[in-house]
Amino acid sequence: MIDGMFVFNAVSHAYNLTDENTHKNRHAQSLRDLLLILHRDWQPGYGLSAQEQTSDWPMEVVARTLFLESDCDMAATHTLRLDSYFNDGLCARHKMVEAVRRWPQRFVGYVGVDPTMGLDVCMRELDEQLDELPEAVGLKLYPAQIDPIRSWRMDDPKLAFPLFERAQKRGIKIVAIHKAAPLGAVPLNPFKVDDIDSAADAFPDLAFEIIHAGYAFTEETCMAMARYPNVYGNLEITSAFAYKAPGMFEELMGQFMYWAGSGKVIFSDGNMVFHSQPILEKLRNFKFQDATLSRWGIPQITKQDLANILGGNYARILGIDIEAARKRIANDEFSKERARTGIQPIYSNWKRHLQETGLAVAV
Repeated sequence: MIDGMFVFNAVSHAYNLTDENTHKNRHAQSLRDLLLILHRDWQPGYGLSAQEQTSDWPMEVVARTLFLESDCDMAATHTLRLDSYFNDGLCARHKMVEAVRRWPQRFVGYVGVDPTMGLDVCMRELDEQLDELPEAVGLKLYPAQIDPIRSWRMDDPKLAFPLFERAQKRGIKIVAIHKAAPLGAVPLNPFKVDDIDSAADAFPDLAFEIIHAGYAFTEETCMAMARYPNVYGNLEITSAFAYKAPGMFEELMGQFMYWAGSGKVIFSDGNMVFHSQPILEKLRNFKFQDATLSRWGIPQITKQDLANILGGNYARILGIDIEAARKRIANDEFSKERARTGIQPIYSNWKRHLQETGLAVAV
C-alpha cells in the first residue's frame, strides 16, 4: 500500500536470460541485449550488471522484490511464449504456477499460448494449462515470432476468435496482448493496435489489456480505450517514463485522462526488469503541470484517480474485493518480515541470491 492505496502490479516477471536459454539467432540475442540495457540505463544507480542479469530468476526472488522492497500488495505473473527467442519462452509456465499456488493471497496468473502455431495447438495447450491451474485469470499473447518471422491478428475470426471464446468459457477474465514495443529489429506492423477493436466488439464480456500502452501508437491506443468499455491500457515499461522521461510520461497520461479517464489505466512496471518502488514514489506525487491541464482540458489528477490506476481498476476487472485482499495479506510471511525489517533496499534480495549461488560479480 502507498498512502492507503492498494497497489496491484499487473505484470511481474521471472525471466531466464541465461546463455543456455537464449536462442543463437540474431533477433533473440538482440532482444536479450535490449532487456539488459533497459534495466541498466533506465534505472541508473541501482540496476544490476549484464552478467548478473543473465541468470535464471527464481520466483521467490521476484516475490521478495515485489513485496519486501516495494509497496506492491499483489501482482500478476505471466507465462510467456517467446519460444522462438528463448527455450522456455522467457518466463516458464512452472514459475507462474509456483507463484499462484505458493502465494495465492499475493499472485494471480496468466497462461500463455503462441497463435502462430495454429488453432489446434493453441486450444490443446490452453486446456492443458487451465486443467493444471484453473484459477488462472488471464491469457498472455504475443503478436509475432521469429526464425522465421511470422505474425497473426487479434481480429482473425478463424484463429483468434475461437481461442478467445474457449478462454472465456474456461474462466479467463482478461486477454493481455503485447503491443507498441517491438521485440527487437523486427517488422513493426504486428505491434500496432489496429486489430484490437474487432476483438473487443466480438467479446464484450472479456477484458482486453494493451500491454505497453503509450510506448508507441498512443493516439490509436487512447481511441480504443475510449470507444470500447472492455479495452484497458497497461503501463508496463511506459510507467518507467515517470522517472526516465517525465515529460513524455506526463504527455501520455494527459492523453489517457482526456480520452479514457483514470478508470481505463492499469499500473504495472515489469518488475524485476524495472524496480517498482522508484516508479511508485514518482506516481504517488504525480501531478499535471498547468500547461498539460490547459493543453488537454482536463482536471488535476486526484488521489481517487491514482487509486484507480494503482490497483482499483485491475482488481475490479478480476472481481477481487480490495478490502478482503488487504485482510488476506495482513499477516502473511511478507507482512511479518516487512514489519521486522521495514522496506528492504532495492534489489537486495536479488543480489543476495546471486551471492548465495556464486553468480555475483566481484567489485
